[in-house]
Amino acid sequence: MKIKKYEVYDMKEALTLIKKELGPDAIILSTRKVNKNSNYGIFSKPMIEVTAAVDHDAKKEYKIPQKLVDIEKEPRNSFDSEKIVETINSLGLHKFESLVNDVLDIKRQIMEMKSAISDNVVNDIEPHLKEIYQILIKNGVDEMIAYKFLKRVDSRVPSTAGKIQIKNIIIQLLSELVPVEKDYFSSIRQKVLALVGPTGVGKTTTIAKIAANLSLKLNKKVCLISIDTFRIGAVEQLKTYAEIIDVPLYVASNPQELQEIIDDVRHYDYVLLDSMGRSQFDSEQIVELKKFIEISPSISVALVLSMSSNHIELNDVYDRYSKLLPNYIIFTKLDETRYFGPLINIPLLKKVPIMLISTGQNVPDDMEIPDGKKIAKMVLNEIPSRWRE
Repeated sequence: MKIKKYEVYDMKEALTLIKKELGPDAIILSTRKVNKNSNYGIFSKPMIEVTAAVDHDAKKEYKIPQKLVDIEKEPRNSFDSEKIVETINSLGLHKFESLVNDVLDIKRQIMEMKSAISDNVVNDIEPHLKEIYQILIKNGVDEMIAYKFLKRVDSRVPSTAGKIQIKNIIIQLLSELVPVEKDYFSSIRQKVLALVGPTGVGKTTTIAKIAANLSLKLNKKVCLISIDTFRIGAVEQLKTYAEIIDVPLYVASNPQELQEIIDDVRHYDYVLLDSMGRSQFDSEQIVELKKFIEISPSISVALVLSMSSNHIELNDVYDRYSKLLPNYIIFTKLDETRYFGPLINIPLLKKVPIMLISTGQNVPDDMEIPDGKKIAKMVLNEIPSRWRE
């Protein structure tokens, strides 16, 4: 029997190496997480040590019916082995028994690896922090961010610390992690702030809130620009807001018109641009929007993300809009969710600060400057009673 250890970053890499070096008959004996020193700090990716073995002398039997019977006993997930086997058989590939067998074995190993990694991560966290880890995960915080953060917390907690002191340390350290723009008034002054994002995330309403706060509360000179001439009623909605706030509204139907308007409104303190909403899957329209954004170096981009969206898809939305090089993130519709993990995940993973958060539809209210400590408390909103004061 040949036994070999591999240090990898994910299961896919491990299976590729094992199959290449030990062959399709190899089995995984054990897995464990290993920490490696790096310069990337809390967000460096941990490695996994995988021990695999193969017995070249053993004869391997293959029976499709028995494999299928075994799989029926396992929990269902997105990896549908029956459909794969059915497809292979329908194409006449069932003659290649090793191919079907590899698919089934890989599926088993993935399930075993996921379970082992999850158990190892939780076991590696100090007992007094495990409940906090579960709360962070339940609230949508990325598992690796939660793990790395709590490992850092443990090194900062004095041995004599009580529960209240530990709680305060957790909130303080978590608040320091989240990148936020604490003074958007200064960061966007004498610039053009373009709000971009998918349809329905609240870009027009958010622009109206920003304009109202700057114009009515801070007495600043503000003007609005719309390039959303595609959506019926979009300009009319912004025009209504502009009339109420008493600020001018310009409409640009192409990048050249936008450049001319920007040149004409240079004397305004703040210029806010409302863009057309497009599905994140409409790559052609995002490219068209990019032509508007690139027309002037004075344009800063804020990507608007709705917290009412599927949180798993928010990363995908960001990635597809990343070609616009967002300078900020604005989260809307916080009143429509109770799971605030994306407020931590996306700014940290994408290294882009939160500019504003919106908690409702009321203009000019229901908008807040982000506060790291408040965000920390939001993702810990089910902290056990014994952690409370």
